[in-house]
Order: sequence, then structure tokens, then C-alpha cells
Amino acid sequence: MGQPGRARQDGVCPSGKGELPVTAMTPHLSVRNLVKEGWQHGFAALVPNLRWLALLAAAGGAYSAALHMEGNLAAPFAMVLVTFLAGIQLSRGLYRSLIGPRPGGFLQLTHANLAVYLAFLFMGVFVGFFLLILPGILIEAQGKYELGADAAPELVQKAFLDMLPTAYGAVYILVAAAGFAALSYFAIRLMLYGAATVDQGKTKVFETFDWTRGQVKTLTLAALATHVVPFAAGLAANAALRAAVPDTTLGHVIEGAGGVLLFAPFLLTGHAMAAAAYRRLKPAPVPAGD
Repeated sequence: MGQPGRARQDGVCPSGKGELPVTAMTPHLSVRNLVKEGWQHGFAALVPNLRWLALLAAAGGAYSAALHMEGNLAAPFAMVLVTFLAGIQLSRGLYRSLIGPRPGGFLQLTHANLAVYLAFLFMGVFVGFFLLILPGILIEAQGKYELGADAAPELVQKAFLDMLPTAYGAVYILVAAAGFAALSYFAIRLMLYGAATVDQGKTKVFETFDWTRGQVKTLTLAALATHVVPFAAGLAANAALRAAVPDTTLGHVIEGAGGVLLFAPFLLTGHAMAAAAYRRLKPAPVPAGD
């Protein structure tokens, strides 16, 4: 056993040439180190996982093409499942490259992802439904427009846009920002679940919530560089790609596969930053006999 308060950054370097260094485990995280490891270790993990990224890109291309098959509902649903499972395998492969080889983990990571997706779906539906009905309440309170159940969509849109520069619009923006902040907060607090699940071989989701206590500010700042920036760049690149490809089956395949590849930096740096934070924040193992 090592000294209390220390944790091994176990695993191998993403290049496979050696072990990660041992660092002190402390509740104080460095934004700079998390960002640095996110980008460096993330791209170092690319080569060992190129096959899984290619599989995900192929699934994404097939899914995009399936969406444009008229009258065929089974194909898109089937490709959603294939794409989801391909994404799980890529995620598992990245974590194994970042924290070290671990047996199994595919089913556990699938379970963990489904649990997180359902939790955010529930919260997102609640927030989205409230934001959907709130404009009607605020427009009615403003008293400038009379919107009945049969109001034309154009009139509803005009009333909403006219409301935004007013105090009622400020209320809506504040509520929307609060909803987004709440979802972001829970995403940050659950950032370690994937690395923990692969590392420990058991589904770890809501147990990891407590591990990030007091670290939200640091993790948020690091995530801006390892999650938000590459994700925004991926969105912009995908929009440009969508405008450039032809409206053909081949174009749809290119759009789907290329879209996945354009999001690769987000996937790589996001996993690596989460793994770096996990190595520092995971609870120390309980000594045998305690």
C-alpha cells in the first residue's frame, strides 16, 4: 500500500510504451494539467483505436443513408442500435488505452450509458416542456398579442421575437439559462462514470457523483477546452460538410461518416480529460481487512 492520500495513475500510456506516472491524489485539480492531458493523451489514444473509430464512422454513414430511405422505418432503427454499440466499443477502447487494459467492460459501459442517457432524457424533457409552454405564458402576461389555440405559427413566432427584447424576454432567457446550467452541472458531476465503469468492471454511474464534489469549477473550465471547443468546431465543420455533399445516397453516407470523423477530436479529448480527472479523484482502495 502507498502512503495515504496518494493514488497511482495506473495504466499504460496511450502509445503503449510505458506506464503513466504516479501523482499525488489531492482534491485540488489543475485546469492546465487536465487540458494538457486531455489533448495529448487523447490524440495518443487515436492510433490504437482507429479500427473502432472507423467502425463508428461506417455505422454513422449507414445510419445517415438509412434516414433517407423512404418507407423504410426498420433500417434507421437498426442503424441507431448499431451506431450506439459502435460508439460504446470506441469509448471502451479509448478508456482502456487511457487507464490501462481491463477485461470486459462492454456490457457494463452499455448499461452505464443507457442509465445516463435516460436520466438526461428525463431531465431534458422536463426542461424542454417547461421552456415550450413558458413563452405562451409570458406573451399573455405581456398583453401585446392575443394568441388563441388556432393562432398562426407566423404570428406566434413574431410575438415571441417581439417579446425577447423586453423584461418578459429577459425572464425567459434567464430560465433557459438556468435549465442549461442545471443540465451542464449534472453532466460535469457525472463526468467520471465511463472511466470508473471500465476501470472497475462494474456499472458506476451515480456513485461517481460524489467524487466530483467541490471540483465543478475546475472541471467546467477544463471541459471548455476539451469538450465545448472541439464540439463546437465539429458542429461548424458538419454544417459545412452538409452543405457541400450532394443529395444522393453516396452523399448521405459521406455526410454521416464524415460527421463522425469531424467529431473525433471531441471524442478523444473528452475521454482523455475524464480519464485524467478520474485518476486523480477516484477513491483510494480500502485496505484488505478493514
